[in-house]
Amino acid sequence: MSLDIEHIIVHSLFLDEQGQTQLATREQELATGPAVNRLMGELHHIYNTKAGKVFGYFSEEDTGFRDLVRRVQDQSLTFAAFSHLAAERLQAELQRLEMNEAGILLFVRYQWLGAHYLLIALLDNKDSVTVTDKLEVSHASYLDLGKMQLAARLDLTELQSRPDSHRYFSFIKGRAGRKVSDFFLNFLSCVEGMDPKAQSQGLLKAVDEYCAARQLSPEEKLESKALVSKYCREQLKEGEELELRELSAELGSDDDLDFYQFVSEEYQLEERFPVDRSALKGLTKYVGSGGGLTISFDQKLLGERIQYDAATDTLVIRGTPPNLKSQLQGQH
Repeated sequence: MSLDIEHIIVHSLFLDEQGQTQLATREQELATGPAVNRLMGELHHIYNTKAGKVFGYFSEEDTGFRDLVRRVQDQSLTFAAFSHLAAERLQAELQRLEMNEAGILLFVRYQWLGAHYLLIALLDNKDSVTVTDKLEVSHASYLDLGKMQLAARLDLTELQSRPDSHRYFSFIKGRAGRKVSDFFLNFLSCVEGMDPKAQSQGLLKAVDEYCAARQLSPEEKLESKALVSKYCREQLKEGEELELRELSAELGSDDDLDFYQFVSEEYQLEERFPVDRSALKGLTKYVGSGGGLTISFDQKLLGERIQYDAATDTLVIRGTPPNLKSQLQGQH
């Protein structure tokens, strides 16, 4: 499925000799073509499949960025002028917090699957070397898209149709040791809303209790959990969100109760949300760690190769994995 790029422009944040963040702006939008289309195709795919995104909405206290969005939407600002003002706002936020950042600042408005999006990303510009057509070694620079750490996307269609939503913004949570909220959320006039990890954990609880409510056998319960896991992993692979109605159809139902009805009555789950990859293990595995010990095994093994005695808090494993067995034998 192709993207329709409506507007795209890049600017540059760089550090001067004093280590202060400076801004260099481009006056005109980029012309679309094979290189720009490929860039956006890769960027869109990476953003969609990036794990750990968080959702948010515009703050009521700081309306600066929202006002810029409104002006570009009603065409009282050109897209280029909007990007200049937004870039200056980001630079000012960095200076206010005494933070230094450098990279290529990209603004793009595009259409995908009938919805309009505004994507803003600060991309790392890396230095490398290449071999030219004349077989000469030459210096080269490239955008390191795979390590994109600072990016946010505004769903303009949802903002217009559901202004009270708490999820029309999505953003990538900062880099190691620092949260993006240090400056990026302030720049966007955005506050955190829906938490996909909490939604995913709520889903796991709902699946467990739904299986109990239907009085499924242990085997049927494992099959149901495996179906949920398969559906979630397929959605993750495609960069799509979990849809409760779709998942309910995958699980099937008896005459009295289906999964969608069950969660609608008792759980505060969104109609759709991105699955948190780390939470999926809880569907098919038992996982635990502490005191220098980490254990993970398929739930179907409990009662077969693995026995748990609650009275003595003892776990008995019959048939250790070959690589673990060889390590243990090497100690004797």
